[in-house]
Amino acid sequence: MNLKKYMIYLLPLAFVACEPEFDDVKFEAGAADFSRTVAVGNSLTAGFQSNALSAEGQINSLPNIVATQLKIVGGGEFKQAILPGETGEKGAGVNEQLYDPRNPLPDFLLPELKLVPTMDCLGASSVGPGFVPAGFNQPPGFPVPVPNSIYSAAEFDMNVSADGPFNNYGIPGAKVEDMNSTTFSLTNPYYKRMAASNETVVQAAVRANPTFFMLWIGNNDVLGYATQGGDDGTGSITAQGTFDTEYKKTLDALSMTNTVKGVVANIPNVTSIPYFSTIPTGTDAITQANADTLMLLKNYGGYNAGLAQAAAANPAFQAEADMRKIEFKAGQLNPFVVVDPSLTAIPGLPMYRQIKAGEYLILTTPSDSLKCAQWGTAKPIPGSFHLTTAELGKIQTAIDGYNATIRTEASARGLALVDANARLKQLATTGININGISFTSDFITGGAFSLDGVHPNTRGYAIIANDFIKAINSTYGANVPQVDVADYPTYEVTR
Repeated sequence: MNLKKYMIYLLPLAFVACEPEFDDVKFEAGAADFSRTVAVGNSLTAGFQSNALSAEGQINSLPNIVATQLKIVGGGEFKQAILPGETGEKGAGVNEQLYDPRNPLPDFLLPELKLVPTMDCLGASSVGPGFVPAGFNQPPGFPVPVPNSIYSAAEFDMNVSADGPFNNYGIPGAKVEDMNSTTFSLTNPYYKRMAASNETVVQAAVRANPTFFMLWIGNNDVLGYATQGGDDGTGSITAQGTFDTEYKKTLDALSMTNTVKGVVANIPNVTSIPYFSTIPTGTDAITQANADTLMLLKNYGGYNAGLAQAAAANPAFQAEADMRKIEFKAGQLNPFVVVDPSLTAIPGLPMYRQIKAGEYLILTTPSDSLKCAQWGTAKPIPGSFHLTTAELGKIQTAIDGYNATIRTEASARGLALVDANARLKQLATTGININGISFTSDFITGGAFSLDGVHPNTRGYAIIANDFIKAINSTYGANVPQVDVADYPTYEVTR
């Protein structure tokens, strides 16, 4: 099979006769010194997209896009610890969901997701995210590496700290407390490539003697909880006190003196990304026969009767019984049934209810199980795939608290602030139009997110890079030119 890659571009129309004149435009740095710029953060800073960090993703990382523009006004070299391998061929995706004890490596390294031909359980063909080679998609069993498609242990684990210091210390998986951890270089598969012995991320960044810094950290402090289904998963939300202490400590180290300027970004709400807004939360219109079958005594009819009996024995339970009652009606959409362990434990009754408006199923909810295995109808969806109203409330509280801290610290230190939360919310609601190109948060078709539904694609990073440049210009009286988003690709397609 021959694999041929090509990049999808939307080519802007060229109107030669109407080209603007830029001869009189003066680009300048204003009050900032960009000669030694350092970026610190997590996967969003590293260039992670489509479930992996590849050399191509690093080259098109958000801070590298910004740093390229800063060079126009005196910015210096922006050095990154580029992964080995051909650009775009390999991606070091570390997917805990595919961890297998038979694997001698601590994690399994996967290539990037690509748009590949897929077929669902109904035999319908389409194009969707998948690994190349296709053998990675074949359950059950351990996915077998194919030569030249993933990194070997020796290749990926090779420590390159001697080539540093680097200018980009965006580390996939990093939380705010990891910025100052002396053990992070032992536990994170990406940072251990870049770190000297026991060197914290902040120490490594400061070793570059920065005159300007970019900091975007805190997303993973709530994202892991959300992507793993909230309280039913293994992720946790970082306590507000811990976030405050570690964020301030990071800024103290990066600022060093009042002459070091910087730009920080706040935390987007997780519900603004396709990972939480793509999977439908209810059925298509069902027939009367299907509705009758679901409401039989042996199905949800018996469950509803048990709820009524429990409420009769304890009137205080009536409100919850009403909320938990399962009802399917013909000729209309019906909310899926889910397992909710937060419900009251009643002997002999499972903890079932239907999804409420405003709740979400995560992107990894098995679509074939919804289509062919009666998940959500005859079989309730496990809680690990479902974010409840209460869980969403915890997420919102954490994000609001983190962003208040980021805003306060940025203001107190005179730093530029990027409202990434507002930008992603705009993508998720009204969408945006840039030079005639429309962008939304729709999965695959929206044009701004990569195939993992969490990270932007290259064009998405370019959009946010312009937000960084705008914030820098506004705060420091600079005139750094923005990038043309249309100059950047969306997805790589392999065929």
